[in-house]
Amino acid sequence: MKKCILFLIISSLAWGLSAQEGEQKESFITGFVKYFTNPGTTEHNIPLRNVEVGFVDGIKVGFGNSLIGVGDILKKEIVIDLDDIYDKMPENGVGIGTNLALRPFYVNIYVPKLGMGFGLFTNVDGRFDGALRKNMFDIITQGNSSGDPNKSGDIDVSGAVFAEAGLSWRGSFLKDKLHISAAPAYYVPLIYIPKSNLRLELEAEKPENNDRLYVGITGDLDLYHVFSDSAKIGGGADLSVTGEYALFPILDVGGTLSHIPIVPATLSNGKKFAVKGDIVNTPTLLEGIGETDIRLGDGESIVDRQVVRPMRFDVYVLYRPFRTDLLTIKPSIGFTAINPSEETYFNGILEAQLHVGKLRNNPGNLFKLYLNTGIEEGYWRHKLGFALNFRAVELDFETGLKSQDYLKSYQASGLEFTLGMKFGW
Repeated sequence: MKKCILFLIISSLAWGLSAQEGEQKESFITGFVKYFTNPGTTEHNIPLRNVEVGFVDGIKVGFGNSLIGVGDILKKEIVIDLDDIYDKMPENGVGIGTNLALRPFYVNIYVPKLGMGFGLFTNVDGRFDGALRKNMFDIITQGNSSGDPNKSGDIDVSGAVFAEAGLSWRGSFLKDKLHISAAPAYYVPLIYIPKSNLRLELEAEKPENNDRLYVGITGDLDLYHVFSDSAKIGGGADLSVTGEYALFPILDVGGTLSHIPIVPATLSNGKKFAVKGDIVNTPTLLEGIGETDIRLGDGESIVDRQVVRPMRFDVYVLYRPFRTDLLTIKPSIGFTAINPSEETYFNGILEAQLHVGKLRNNPGNLFKLYLNTGIEEGYWRHKLGFALNFRAVELDFETGLKSQDYLKSYQASGLEFTLGMKFGW
């Protein structure tokens, strides 16, 4: 009898613990499902203004390098160890680049009853890149100490400035879960420098030849631009599209594809300029370094060229952990094919946005603050920006650090600023 009672007690305890564990497991699964499926509130895809106009709305300028940061020169005693720089330098050398963007005018009109918006826009954007290869720094740091009287180093340069005008369209489908936008554009290359190579040459004679030293620069630089009298404007056309789907009330997934080529632009009346000159030219070292003389030839005509704009593809996730727009987290990955530097870059970015303040009966929030960090189009970038939205007027400002080198990106070796203003209602 005692054994039977003991068996019943143990069995009931085991059943109770099992049932409790099952309830906890069921409660966890139920809570997990509810977290993703319970309705949330967001105005992420609702335009802030039904009619919006911008004059010189966006201005962006930036510069970056992977050699020297502000921290290297804001010192009481500046010490630049070229040998140390050379030892740590990657084989592809040092990158230097600038970028600019201007949005002179745009207008957007949104029709809530249709769930669609239409607009037109103009933009000017450009980028110039230079790469100082490691063999060039071998000349600067080592000279002819290795016993080799002749050495050479390379400098790669490229750049382009494009102007565009286009139309935009956006629409919402599937009960506002799917959002699609498209922007066909006509563009003109204002300035175009295909990837060109310049070479730095060092010649040092032996002592019996009076220690002659020569450092010169040679190379060809191709240049197309529309500012000459004989230039012909042969613009091109491309298409940019964006798609986003609300997978859960707290999670959207999307992707963008920019500058899909439709018709390439034709560049004509380009010139090939021969760059040649003496940086140091001494018959003997006792006579000093001599005069610097760098010459740019008149330029010879080169064949017409067809070009397309840099193409970029990204996919992203937009996560709202509090089920509202208060905080959004947006990781994204993708790639960019840069033309004319003929480089392809991986993009990986993480951005967090904070939205606070609410204007009565108006969409959006009064204040937006965001942080952005990652690698984008060959640069490590760290951005801080904010926007003030008063419905009739919106002010946007962004500042950031940038560099081709990850550690240098935290040392202000490059800076970037963006300023914008929007009007409408």
